[in-house]
Amino acid sequence: MTSDQQGPPVSPPPGTGGSAAPKPRGGSRLPLVAVGAAALAVILGLLAAVLSLRALDQADDARDIAQAAGAGRTGAPPPGTDAPSEAPTAPASEPSGAEPPTGPTPDGSTEPSLNPQTQYKEKYVDERLTLRASCGSDLDIDLDKPEVRVTDGEELRFTARCGGDSSYFNLAAGARGAQVDAAMLSAVDCNERIVKGSIGQDINVPARKGVVLCVKTALNEAQERGDTWKMALVQVTDVNDDGTVVLTAKAWDIPL
Repeated sequence: MTSDQQGPPVSPPPGTGGSAAPKPRGGSRLPLVAVGAAALAVILGLLAAVLSLRALDQADDARDIAQAAGAGRTGAPPPGTDAPSEAPTAPASEPSGAEPPTGPTPDGSTEPSLNPQTQYKEKYVDERLTLRASCGSDLDIDLDKPEVRVTDGEELRFTARCGGDSSYFNLAAGARGAQVDAAMLSAVDCNERIVKGSIGQDINVPARKGVVLCVKTALNEAQERGDTWKMALVQVTDVNDDGTVVLTAKAWDIPL
C-alpha cells in the first residue's frame, strides 16, 4: 500500500488524551431543592408572623373585656375616661368625747348619753337623811341638795306604811334610777346600771336596811333652776322600830 492510500481512521484507545465524553443531559437537582427549601421557610415565617399578630389581637381583646368587667364591679371609670380628681369626702366624725343625744327620758326631755370616759365631779358625800312620817303619808327627797320634805324638784318619794307592811320608795317624775346590789359604786357604775336595768315610777322599792339605789336627777328641771345635773347613790343604812328610815347619800355633778 502506498503512502497516498489512507485507511479508515483509527480511534484512540481508552485512557489516551482524546476528547472527554459529553455530560449526561439534565445536570444536578441540588439548586432547585435549595430554592424550594428557602421558599418554604419564607412561607412558614410569614404564617408564624400572622399567627403572632392574631394572638396579640386576642390578648388585647381579652384585656379590654377584663378591664370593662372590673370597672363595672368596682365603679372605676372605663379605660380612656378621666378619674375623679378627689374621692368623696366622708362625713366628719364627732370629736372625741362628744356625747350624742339619747332618746327621750321619762319626762319627755332629751339628755346626752354618758360613757365610761365621762368625767364626773363629786358634789357631796356621806350625807345623812332621816325619814320619819305617819302611816300612809309621803315624804319627798331632793337629791340635788340633798333635802327632805320639799314641794318640787324631788327625785325620790318615800311612803310610810304601818301594820306590818314595808315602807317603800318610788322614783319621781323625770328621774331615772335602778336598784343595785352594792353600795361602793362609782358614777360610771351607776350610769351603767341605770342604762341596763332602769326601774319605772310605778315600781315600789322596799325601804329595808341595805337597799341601794342609783338615781339620775331630772335634766330639764335642773336646767330650769340653773342647777347642775347629778348622779346620786342612796343607801338605806338603818330602819328603826318606830318606822324611821335613815339614808346615806352621795352625788356627782354630770358634765354637759
